[in-house]
This record gives sequence, C-alpha cells and structure tokens, in this order.
Amino acid sequence: MLKERIRKNNSAVGKDAGPSVSQLNNRCEVEIFGHRYALRSDSDDTYTRQLAALVDQKMIELAANAKGVELAKLAIFTAVNIAHELLQLKKQHKETEAVISRKTRGLIDSIEEQFEEFKPG
Repeated sequence: MLKERIRKNNSAVGKDAGPSVSQLNNRCEVEIFGHRYALRSDSDDTYTRQLAALVDQKMIELAANAKGVELAKLAIFTAVNIAHELLQLKKQHKETEAVISRKTRGLIDSIEEQFEEFKPG
C-alpha cells in the first residue's frame, strides 16, 4: 500500500500504522493533475502508477464540475470522494459476506439434516 510520511510526525505513528519511511524502498515518479510527484511505496511501480492514475482521473472529473477551485481544495474533495467510494464498497462487501454466511449456514444445516438419518440411534 502507498504510504507517505512527514518526518516530524514519524514519532507519533503507531506500530500498526504500516511500514516506516525507511521500509518504503520503491520510489516512483507520477503525474497527478499536471504536477509531478515522487512517491515512496512498498508496492511495485505499476500499482503505484495505477493509484496515481485513479487520483488523477478523479481530480479531472471533479475539476470539470468545480471550475476555479484551488488545488488544495480540489485534492480534499477528491480524497473525500474516494473515501466515500471506499466506504460504500466496504458496506457492500460486508453485506455480501453476510449473505454468503447465511447461505453457507443453510447448506451446512441441510447437509447435517441429511446425515441425521444415518446416525445410530
């Protein structure tokens, strides 16, 4: 997963926050919304470029509907938009898992019922 760290905040980062800056060995140059960035990541360049392309695409889409918005605000709108999509996908995933769990339990119950007649009694 892509990680960026600000050095002065590194000491506040908990142990379960992911790899530290020193562990992010892959450096990748990307362009997002016309600006070049050097990103450090524990992922390969292809994946990092895919992430950057997604952010770039979202920023372009939002900029088309928000003329004259400064770059920082556009970046925040983009982050909130992507976070919204992520939360919706997590909700859908949780609902799908619940359906699968119910169906699995039903199948197990059905199989167990079939074997009940073979139990010595």
